[in-house]
Amino acid sequence: MPNGLFKSALLASSMFAGSAVLATPAFAQATAEPVEAQPDQVESPTTDEIVVTGSRIARPNLEQSSPVSVVDAEEIALTQPVSAEEFLRELPGTVPGIGPAVNNGANGSATLNLRGLGTNRNLILLNERRIVPATLGAVVDLNIVPVALLERVDVFTGGASSVYGADAIAGVVNFITRRNFAGLDVSGNYGITERGDGASYRADLTMGANFDDNRGNAVFSVSYTNTQPVLQGSRPISLVSRASTCTAGQVSAGTCEQQTVGAAQGSNTAVPASLFFPLGLAGTPIQVNGGQFDAATGGIVSGLSNYNFNPVNIFQTPLDRWSLFGQARYEVSPAVEVFTEGFFVRSTVRQEIAPTGTFTNVFQVPLNNQFLTPATRLQLCGLAVNSTGAFPAGQTGRVIPTTVADCPAAIASGTEINAIIARRFVETGPRVTEYTTNTFQVVGGLRGALTANLDWELSGQYGESRRVNTSTGTALQDRVQQALRGCPTGSTSGCVPINIFGGEGTLTPAMLAFVGVPTSTFINTELGAAQATVSGDLGFSSPFANEPIGIAVGLEYRRYAGGQFGDLPSSTPGAVLGAGGAFLTVNGEYNSKEAFAELVVPLVEERPFFHNLTVEAGARYADNSISGGDWTYKVGGNYSPIPEVKFRGVYSRSVRAANLGELFAPRNTVLSNLATDPCQGTRAQVQARGANHIAVCEAQLVAAGLPTSTLGGVPAPIAGQVNVTTQGNTNLDPEVADTLTAGVVLQPRRFLSGFALTFDWYRIKVKEAITAPGVSDILGRCFATADPALCTLVQRNPLTGGLSGDPSTTPGVFLFTTNQGRLHTEGFDLTASYRRDLGFGILNLSFNGNHTTKSRFQAFPQGINRECVGRYSVSCDPPLPRYSANGRATLSVEDSDISLAWRHISRNNVEPVAPTPQVFGGPPTTGGPANVIGAYRQIPASNYFDLAFQQQISDTMRFTFLVQNLLDKDPPDVGNTIGSTSFNSGNTYPTIYDALGRRYTVGVNLRF
Repeated sequence: MPNGLFKSALLASSMFAGSAVLATPAFAQATAEPVEAQPDQVESPTTDEIVVTGSRIARPNLEQSSPVSVVDAEEIALTQPVSAEEFLRELPGTVPGIGPAVNNGANGSATLNLRGLGTNRNLILLNERRIVPATLGAVVDLNIVPVALLERVDVFTGGASSVYGADAIAGVVNFITRRNFAGLDVSGNYGITERGDGASYRADLTMGANFDDNRGNAVFSVSYTNTQPVLQGSRPISLVSRASTCTAGQVSAGTCEQQTVGAAQGSNTAVPASLFFPLGLAGTPIQVNGGQFDAATGGIVSGLSNYNFNPVNIFQTPLDRWSLFGQARYEVSPAVEVFTEGFFVRSTVRQEIAPTGTFTNVFQVPLNNQFLTPATRLQLCGLAVNSTGAFPAGQTGRVIPTTVADCPAAIASGTEINAIIARRFVETGPRVTEYTTNTFQVVGGLRGALTANLDWELSGQYGESRRVNTSTGTALQDRVQQALRGCPTGSTSGCVPINIFGGEGTLTPAMLAFVGVPTSTFINTELGAAQATVSGDLGFSSPFANEPIGIAVGLEYRRYAGGQFGDLPSSTPGAVLGAGGAFLTVNGEYNSKEAFAELVVPLVEERPFFHNLTVEAGARYADNSISGGDWTYKVGGNYSPIPEVKFRGVYSRSVRAANLGELFAPRNTVLSNLATDPCQGTRAQVQARGANHIAVCEAQLVAAGLPTSTLGGVPAPIAGQVNVTTQGNTNLDPEVADTLTAGVVLQPRRFLSGFALTFDWYRIKVKEAITAPGVSDILGRCFATADPALCTLVQRNPLTGGLSGDPSTTPGVFLFTTNQGRLHTEGFDLTASYRRDLGFGILNLSFNGNHTTKSRFQAFPQGINRECVGRYSVSCDPPLPRYSANGRATLSVEDSDISLAWRHISRNNVEPVAPTPQVFGGPPTTGGPANVIGAYRQIPASNYFDLAFQQQISDTMRFTFLVQNLLDKDPPDVGNTIGSTSFNSGNTYPTIYDALGRRYTVGVNLRF
């Protein structure tokens, strides 16, 4: 299972701010007449009923007890996005998931993370129905959403499992397409940065028609999107990769606090190569230079070369997407309507990362290798004599030297040594992975009136996602091994001896052609569902109310199936150099049979002090084929003493069953992030880190088969990355979440017409959470307490003692999936809107803000109860601002609109180091990195402005001009090792802060 499936569950990050639908919804473009609709009501374009996400009961005058936020078509037109992820990730409190700003860590998807509880804990719907997921983690790719056809997007932020089933712990995002469209709509946009790169364009064609005296309607839409890359080498902030922590000399000198910029830092897999085993004196790696070791100081080089991997990495990943969408309905009789809907999307996302290399894999190198000079052969042999594990077993007929004097004979006989020679294959260019995904889904059904008050609907759907990941610029371990041995008998056809000891240019095209073979992996998912519902009202009401009691009941069946597999190199641990773990085969499926019911009861209406009092309840029973049966439910209500004021609240119990990845992923060693290994450096430096460090490090080294004398020469993590071993768990129970929201809606029509405000408090607690601990959770507890149960979960490289290395021999830190996690998020949402007719034009103001007060994650009962509000680190990743807000001011004068949007991100601080003594299993605490560069310990508050101008040129043509990041604000510099590889990239956080700079977009829409 890819590590990213665990990571989103681990990182307790920002919570999405749910907000009510206002009289003028937040971020919505003004209409021509004042709107006096009640909050939480969104008018359907074809009926008088209210369609509300978060309930299956659709009827007039329904007032929702839970907050719902709406992004409408006019707001979408003002932002001119190429995908839905673009405008959703900027909603206050929403944590960015994988998207176009994620390069090393991309999986071909664009995702959303409501309230920071994980992309697998929110549900994505299209017209109230689930979408086939793109991953085994049940995550939907937002790239498939038909942006051009959207009427609005509803974001329901609260537990919704009783309404929609599992996965809706953090909330629901419901994409609503235009219904009954008739005519022709053609639109297109083109955008480019002020630096002249990152071009993007989108073209859409939508056709629709009514037929048979409006008894039927059919709509078809086709869209094409293309986005070009922006390289990190094209922006000053990311020209050179920089360390986020101080050097040992700066720490000892006490100048770390005054440092304003981190030292240049890259990967020791570089050119010239670095030798990590056998090690030189005092365990220092040796640099290979021009085919021989630099022996000027006895074989030790004080400064090893670091490869600067930043320039070839990407700030904006390229996207190429075709999508088709169609829907139709036909009224067979007054009581029966047939409907269908379907889409097909083909998207290609390209990831580009630094060239491959030998990294820290172990190779057997014959001492008589043709590319080694005589002096180098003697030096290598001498180092091997003094290194445990340097000579592989089974070398029949070869001399295994016991002293340096034996080296000439050993060289002559071709004796092999175990060597870690980290050489970057710069000659081959970047590693490129193309993620090509074909997704389709079809829906069909019947609906109609059961009685005068009740409607029925029967529907079925089926969808598939097929993703092919093709990687080039890679190299295979076994072919490099054959080439290092000089292509002995039995080698793969076409073998060419390889020179990884020389400088840049010594790898010839023939050498690279032999070791570099394209590899492919595949992910397939399926979703099948059937549903029967009856909804409406009971035809009678409370004695003190006029509105009848609303009801919805139904049955639902869902089946998820999926698997992943790769070609032989991809699925073999350590076979593809630098792949970060094998792509192991996974297959599985499960189904769920469910029954649900909802009830909305208006108790009192239009009485003194009781303008409206309504209660609601819902329950669902789900029988999962793997985890068994569980109940979810909700209860809530709203009270309006007068029409201008409404109080509301709801409590819900949600349950999420484990997904395919969490259940069936086999054990696999992949990469995670760690800036400092507790055992790296000199013995004095290790001792200074804590009282237990020396003893724990020595015990782990002995367990790896190394002598305790290895301590003092344990290498640092390579490029801030270490091995971790993950595994699914078929014994997982469903996780349980309790959600509570309470708030007030104000709409003072009589003295401030056009104004509306909502204020809501929310709290979500997830217990028995399906999660895996982070690296710092295991290492922190192990070294602070010397707990053997946790310390044995750290298994080191048997040659170097580090946590980086060949995944087939170095498991690293074990991070298994369990039900031991706990998540807790809490905060406030505030929305406000005001609409005023100025005489010469109409002014619309809107505001949507979030204040997150708690965001906690505890991996296991004895672990750190980490608090991440307003903090960033590998464990609090990406940053969670305490305050975030969006605002928009739009002035409409006749056929012209000018609109200024504002986005605020409050100050963030690096996660503080763990207190002494470290706190476990108790109150909220921290466990952040030590010795962070002074200037990187805080990210100041950021404000971004976008300016849009729209002109209705004629009845059929509308023109839009948009300037994003109007003030060309630079992103904050925090170095490259303060967070995870996915989100902390290019010395900043490009998913949170704009790394591209000012951008211009022009859009044209024609409607006939």
